[in-house]
Amino acid sequence: MDKSVKEDKFSNAYEYIKNKIILGEYLPLQDISDMELQKELGMSRTPIREAILKLEKDSFVKIYPRKGTLVGEIDYNLVNAIYEVRLLNEPYLAVECYNRLSKDWLKMYDSFQNPPEFKDHEEYVKYYTRLDDCLHNTVISQSQNSFLKELLNVVADHSNRIRVYCAKVNLNYTLSIEEHLEIINSMLCNNDADVLENYKMHIRNSWNNAMDLIFPKKSIM
Repeated sequence: MDKSVKEDKFSNAYEYIKNKIILGEYLPLQDISDMELQKELGMSRTPIREAILKLEKDSFVKIYPRKGTLVGEIDYNLVNAIYEVRLLNEPYLAVECYNRLSKDWLKMYDSFQNPPEFKDHEEYVKYYTRLDDCLHNTVISQSQNSFLKELLNVVADHSNRIRVYCAKVNLNYTLSIEEHLEIINSMLCNNDADVLENYKMHIRNSWNNAMDLIFPKKSIM
């Protein structure tokens, strides 16, 4: 089989399983069946096992030899680790790269400030989740450090999983919307100090919010 075909199958299997985990279609500690995945994806066992090995490396699953593969938990240490990496890297990357962003892209300020009418809460959540992903993923994409970009892309996937999990009980995105508007406004004003501080504040508040929603009896500070 052609090497590129093998890589495509591995990549497709990896993205398929990962997205099921991120969207909560595979629940924490749920068993992942190789045989069912082979049927669903129309693939042999090899690319699926390779995908699962990478998912374990990226902390989405846990492989138990001779027992099976379980979806990883969203536990206290994982949430803290994800937000710690974000806080230590994303704000500084945003300062370093925002001048490379197009002014057209920064018009997403209007998308945050003037949303369409929503028919229900689910549509509201999806709309702001897409904008949130767009802002953070675009900042990460501007990194010229391939090692940092690879790390932050995995972290972003975990952040998305945490966000989807929290959306079940988080009914109001008002503060998050305001924080994104402040970040974009500071970029439009070319104010490095404000970009840094607004981005840091947003991640800290997101961190605290996630901890309050998932582990209400614990705090990070």
